[in-house]
Amino acid sequence: MVDLFTLKDFRLESGIVLPQVQLAYQISGKPNGSLPILTCTAFSQTYDDLAYLRRPGLALDPEQNWLIHTELLGNGRSSSPSNLPPPFAGPDFPAVTIRDNVRLQAALLDQLGVAQVQAVIGASMGGQQAIQWAVSYPERVQKAVVIVGSCRTHWHGQLFLHSLANCIQSDPKFNNGRYITPPLVGLSRMSEAWAPWAFSPEFYALQAYQNYEDTCAGSLEDFLSKWRTRYHLKDANNLLCHLQTWATHDVALTPGMEGSLEQVLVQIKARVLFLPSRTDAYFAISDVAREAALIAQATVAVIESISGHAAGFGRALTDRKQINVAILDFLAE
Repeated sequence: MVDLFTLKDFRLESGIVLPQVQLAYQISGKPNGSLPILTCTAFSQTYDDLAYLRRPGLALDPEQNWLIHTELLGNGRSSSPSNLPPPFAGPDFPAVTIRDNVRLQAALLDQLGVAQVQAVIGASMGGQQAIQWAVSYPERVQKAVVIVGSCRTHWHGQLFLHSLANCIQSDPKFNNGRYITPPLVGLSRMSEAWAPWAFSPEFYALQAYQNYEDTCAGSLEDFLSKWRTRYHLKDANNLLCHLQTWATHDVALTPGMEGSLEQVLVQIKARVLFLPSRTDAYFAISDVAREAALIAQATVAVIESISGHAAGFGRALTDRKQINVAILDFLAE
């Protein structure tokens, strides 16, 4: 069970005020005199999806660390289209940004009496939150770990995310977000459209899906039959909320930074570790490297993997080992 942090009259960047907002979070480990580590979730994920980092001996060892895990608005447990009452229910849920999420997390830390964190860690959208933390709260963050993520969603990524949203909305049952039954055809279309983006050409050429724990399949069609149902238990409006949050993220839009990425990044005080995947199709190493070059204390360590973007979520044993070792070394420095 997760805990819920409640905040009243939360003003979003859009100017809309939510009378009450809730942030799902969980604390593991115990304060041991050291600063806590804050973790942030990715697209449609919960605390449970970070298990590949969180065990004794891994990067997030609850026996050695005080861990505060937060979950994105729109994931179905924090305030979301699926759980807010009118006038913000379903398709009427307002657009939220990565910065909205980070401000809400900061309010949680205030309530917990946490003035500073040892590190903020996340993958993909979680990594976007980690780097935004370093921008928005430079005095509160010592280190940030950005796994298969970057400082902004570039045009290529925006086009990709727009196509996924169109897949969901193409189902007649979607009914402009006012569906009676889940738009499963649209959700299947989204998943299938995502398959060649989530993994790399090498992954398919080598039929690596035969060896992955969660996609073990004897043929490509068997793999796709599993992949199509990946989001059938998720709420479609929640997924669209996350696609919008992801697509619009750009640290250069942080208030007071005049839209300048360079102006934002040169001011980061935290040490930053970027862990891009060599075969990621939408958080490209070239983009990450250009951004890291603008940060005074940034390191780029490439995940050598054929898993594409999925490498950042540790689906293959070799991916998990690389990520955990890199984070452990970085935190120990």
